[in-house]
Amino acid sequence: MSTLSKLIVGALVFTLLGGIALVAVLAWLTISPPAAPPPAISFDSVEVGDIVTLAVTTRGERVTRAELWNGETMLAREVNPNPALSNPWAVAWQWQPPAPGVYPLVARAYDEAGNYGATNLFSVVIPPKTKLLFSSNRDGGHALYEIETDSRAAGLWQPPTNQNRQPAVSVNQIVAFASNQNNAWVIAARPIQTPTLTALTPNLKTAQRPTFSADGKKIAFEATDAHGATNIIVMDANGANQRPLTNTDAYDGQASFNPTGDQIAFTARQGAQSDIYTLALADGQLTRLTGSGAQSAMPTWAPDGKRIAYVSNKSGIAQLWVMNTDGSNPQQLTNIPSGADQPEWSPDGNWLAFVAYTGGGEGNDRRELYLLYAPPNATKPDERGMIRLTQNDKEDTEPTWER
Repeated sequence: MSTLSKLIVGALVFTLLGGIALVAVLAWLTISPPAAPPPAISFDSVEVGDIVTLAVTTRGERVTRAELWNGETMLAREVNPNPALSNPWAVAWQWQPPAPGVYPLVARAYDEAGNYGATNLFSVVIPPKTKLLFSSNRDGGHALYEIETDSRAAGLWQPPTNQNRQPAVSVNQIVAFASNQNNAWVIAARPIQTPTLTALTPNLKTAQRPTFSADGKKIAFEATDAHGATNIIVMDANGANQRPLTNTDAYDGQASFNPTGDQIAFTARQGAQSDIYTLALADGQLTRLTGSGAQSAMPTWAPDGKRIAYVSNKSGIAQLWVMNTDGSNPQQLTNIPSGADQPEWSPDGNWLAFVAYTGGGEGNDRRELYLLYAPPNATKPDERGMIRLTQNDKEDTEPTWER
């Protein structure tokens, strides 16, 4: 046989074998077709209120049902009435959260074979139904405003005589705040529901940042003397029996009582260094909680007495942190590129009101109000959640919780 004949025969054999192989593959695919890809599902919209409304769309062959889950709990299920023709298939649910908090949600779509696809986690933050007081210059000079945490409705609470700032609310529904009167900063007070104003520190010219003890009987505040030194003073809630707690030639301020009222946490600043200390009121024992060269300030003692939230730039820019009351186990709570400060615990110890620099103004006019869900058992970032309360080009700052 010639070489050409051999080539022709070889080509014919190769073609024949290829055809046999192709027929075999097609026969195999007919008997055992490849598994269809699992369905796809995505969130289209989420509206948060007393009722949470969610819309999803599924895509895939013969999607039979869609489900909404929070952890191990199924919240809703919808059965597809026509799996053969519904591609894509739109589903809407309404769900009522049982309590304020953070709910990581995931939606799943199933086909006839039981295969399913799922969305990424989507966390819904349900704020508590309460109110905050805060300071703002949204209508000119700084005045005190009230905002509903669920609806975000805000209104003027205490108009400025010149400026009113830094509110603190007692368990007895009394509000103490710094008020600029006759070119002097004094601590003033009034009931939440009654506009009767009382000056508590008429003897001082630069008294600011009041804070109540948990029982509402004491107020700690900071006062600056003629030489520029700022120290912490404690007095009765009616302004009587003022006595100094610190004696520095620099800055001691931003005090916060522990729940039993026998200690305060505060910020001490010497030169460029700022750290957090605790002070025992009975014997004056001083304990330093922070260090390592970072700037730490604005402590606020949690109602459970076991944690202190504060502000630190140890990760590069000022963020909210929390630590044990002996300074151990510091954990970063926020990671906002523009920074965050002014944390304030809710009465139940599950939320922090705070300020972030995310507004549309310049400088301090970028300050906006936020809530952070951070209960004691929320040790992982996905167990916490954040919600924004204000958005404008003015300064919204110094939040505190009504009680």
